[in-house]
Amino acid sequence: MGRLDSKVALITGSAGGLGLQIAIHLAKEGAIVILNDVNEALVKESALKLEEDYEVAYVVGDVSKKADVTRMFDQIINRFGKIDVLVNNAGGSLHTPRVLEEIEEEHWDKVIDVNLKGTFLTSQAFVKHTKERGGGKIINMSSIGGRTASLITGVAYAAAKGGVINFSRRLAKEVGEFGINVNVIAPGLIISGERMHHLFYEENSEEQRTQTLSEIPLKSLGEKADIANAAVFLASDESRYMTGAVIDVNGGRFMG
Repeated sequence: MGRLDSKVALITGSAGGLGLQIAIHLAKEGAIVILNDVNEALVKESALKLEEDYEVAYVVGDVSKKADVTRMFDQIINRFGKIDVLVNNAGGSLHTPRVLEEIEEEHWDKVIDVNLKGTFLTSQAFVKHTKERGGGKIINMSSIGGRTASLITGVAYAAAKGGVINFSRRLAKEVGEFGINVNVIAPGLIISGERMHHLFYEENSEEQRTQTLSEIPLKSLGEKADIANAAVFLASDESRYMTGAVIDVNGGRFMG
């Protein structure tokens, strides 16, 4: 038996990269996983691959748009009758500039909308559907960039991910009485896809990369599985007495 048998889990932004890795780890523990992305072709392709080994569904939608979020949750409830776990993974710097003087208003809005507003909208929908059922688990993805200054992220990303942490702590106080746990994972430097590979290896000098590794006590970059394992723990009953917590998975680079 898995630690998440019969649990229904929605992972936003999970057509690929870190989100897909989290979905796979949850599915291995017995969860019914629902993938989400704005790209229907990509999320459908990922779901079809996972269906060979796991119980998987997918919903298409933009987490920064309330109508999309409402429709997605209605689809999940209509099909499965419940939702037990929400992993707010959708986000990132979304191919926007890092340097303040290069950031346009639309860049700022895009990063805040997907990372922070999206977390708000999906959490709101999740609470609506779970507070009368005895509760559930919300896992919000922040970043070391939301905890301290980070080499490869800009101010919009830092503001969004810092906001996710404080949003989560406040929400944890509000919904704890309904049996809903709200916790945060703050990854360090994880090369989760081509974008992160480019940022770290091509936009930074060898000296900067060496300096970054020197600041990590474990002397290595993290892997997607390290974050996915933390998500499994927070989704399971093993974390039943944790809420409002931030799990820093960063090799010791930031200790808060």
